[in-house]
Amino acid sequence: MILALFLILLSASSGNCAAHGEMAILTAENAAAPPGAVLLVMDGVGASYVYPEFQAYSITGQPIPGIKLLNLTSRGARVLDLRVPVPSTSPAHSVLVTGQRDADEALVGTGSTVFDTLREEGFLCLALLQRGDFQNMLEEQDGVVYFEDNSLCGDPTLGARADLPPSVQLMLQQWRNAFAAYAGSSYARYNRWGLDAAADMVGRLDQPFFLLVNIGGADSAAHARGADQYLETISALDAPLGRLMEACQEKGVLLGVTADHGMSFSNRGGHASAQYAERLESLRIPLVFVGDPADDLILDGIWSQTAVAPTLLRLLGIDDPRFPADRALPLSRLARLTVLLQGPQSIELNGTDLKAIKGSGSSAYRFEGLKRGTYTVKALDASHRVDVISDQVLDLRRVDQASARQDGEPFVPRWMVGSALIVLINLAGLLVVWRVWRGG
Repeated sequence: MILALFLILLSASSGNCAAHGEMAILTAENAAAPPGAVLLVMDGVGASYVYPEFQAYSITGQPIPGIKLLNLTSRGARVLDLRVPVPSTSPAHSVLVTGQRDADEALVGTGSTVFDTLREEGFLCLALLQRGDFQNMLEEQDGVVYFEDNSLCGDPTLGARADLPPSVQLMLQQWRNAFAAYAGSSYARYNRWGLDAAADMVGRLDQPFFLLVNIGGADSAAHARGADQYLETISALDAPLGRLMEACQEKGVLLGVTADHGMSFSNRGGHASAQYAERLESLRIPLVFVGDPADDLILDGIWSQTAVAPTLLRLLGIDDPRFPADRALPLSRLARLTVLLQGPQSIELNGTDLKAIKGSGSSAYRFEGLKRGTYTVKALDASHRVDVISDQVLDLRRVDQASARQDGEPFVPRWMVGSALIVLINLAGLLVVWRVWRGG
């Protein structure tokens, strides 16, 4: 009898471990994801030189004046202290597109990049690369214009997959040809080509796209000419950067602005060799996202360049286990609420300025695109109030019938009932053993 009772209880408790089915995704109205994204990599531009919160110093301890880039620092979601694992161009670009700290050029070719994820979601992957154009990076693109010799007077190369739409290939060809008008001895004009091309392409592309842009003028100026030319080149970025921001805003495109690494100075600039690599001027880079759903904020704390890829995908509303959402930086003005139920149930979410969102037939729901505020979840014949500030989970799997009790009734958690039953079983077993022993 005791064995039968134990098996019944075991069967009842194991039912709670059954699979809950797939997650049902429900999205609030007016929470559409951006139709595209641009990630601008300002090669070698350290946050120490462009963020007003920082002061840069040379290796000998001399202060280096900063540059005001108002279009970079006056809007959007800005990460105050983002640091690179390796202050070198190819490794840093590998980290940017994979989110992996130890990423290298080989990893970029293994199906582990944001390009692979976005292409699976129907995005066209394009690039304008003055630096960071190693072979695996090039092969990730549907279309690319790149500079093999990194020269200010160079001849850019066009590469395209066979299925690239002809109109997009023509667009890339036009900007490849247009570089002749920008070429010369000016680092600022070299950069401006990339920014002008990006702004034009954003305005003309009519399908979901991701555009990676690397502008290399500041990096070249630092290595060849030193701090003064470096700062002058950075200063010239503000106006064309503003035009790119306007183009993205008009199309509702998300814009991310960052760098691959920073720069340190003795007589000339450096970042990867021993005397430069550990300095904050080399390690600390800017990161700003502008456009919905990026918020208008400054994120404090120390963060890693590995967060750029998952943050980009999170802002685009794309989930991929290769880029876990919990590694994304909290830069979105919208949040997601995950609700877990014991079994397939109907559910309803209500909130201020929110049209009721309803779902049925699932035991796990994720509500996307929620503004910060207080919401009411109706499930399990009860209402549950939840304050949504950032992404969070409401676990109702233990609430069951107790949630539907009348006000004032005592609530006995399920685990307490189970524990009491186990104690009773053990006591009954001891009683049987004692009787057998007495009978003997």
